[in-house]
Amino acid sequence: MDISVNVERHRQRVLKAHRVRNAAQLVALVDAFGFAFAFTLRTGDAPIPACFDHLSTNDTDRKWGWMWPWKDELPEAKKLYYGVLLARKPTFVSMKLLPTFYATFGRAGEADDHMDDVRAGRLSDIARRIIEYLAQNGETQTKRMRAELGITSKEGRATYGKAIDEVQRLMYVARVRAVGEFREDYNYTYDVFVRRYPESVKAAERMSSADATAGLLAHTLELAGAVTEKQLARLFDWDDAITSRAIERAERERKLVRVDGSLVLPELAR
Repeated sequence: MDISVNVERHRQRVLKAHRVRNAAQLVALVDAFGFAFAFTLRTGDAPIPACFDHLSTNDTDRKWGWMWPWKDELPEAKKLYYGVLLARKPTFVSMKLLPTFYATFGRAGEADDHMDDVRAGRLSDIARRIIEYLAQNGETQTKRMRAELGITSKEGRATYGKAIDEVQRLMYVARVRAVGEFREDYNYTYDVFVRRYPESVKAAERMSSADATAGLLAHTLELAGAVTEKQLARLFDWDDAITSRAIERAERERKLVRVDGSLVLPELAR
């Protein structure tokens, strides 16, 4: 049988495994998948689940009416994690798998961990200032933090927005809750990740970054059936060396096979 047929059938089984009509079912979906995009998949993304596509209604307005408050309320209650993560897009992660994501960075959770990324150019100066501001001042609303950092211009706010995405993607900062009821006053509060999720940081200490990376690769294949190396690297923002080591280990452990430029679950390649 054509391998592409096996892969497509696998993806359809994953897609049909959960239909969501309430907040508890969304938590159950994320717990079952481990991680998923929050909203709809884009062309070129790794074909892992997107929670919006699992909402059990054809009414788009109803979908937004469900998802918009859930994405704020469930993370605030620590029933799941929500933030800019996979492929630099809004992402849900189960609380069980969150330590694995943190462990991929190989950090100790110390106050100056971010300086290595600053020196390597992975964090902008505004990103550094956000981390250090929150470390000193604790949970803070976006508008207040921007004002106290002196970021008031339109261009500055755009740069700040990119920096907030940076520090979430590298798991230095986490969203805590949404505040404000209307568009003009709606914004998030943030805190440093180690203070918001100390239990995840503690659990991550028991994992090496190599083990965590291998675990996320295996998990990705379980969800997608097959991905390209480019999709994998983009999904987790891994460099070539990290991506290659993770793939080589998975091959040694017979957790994937290469077929026509794709990384495929072995059972789908038979």
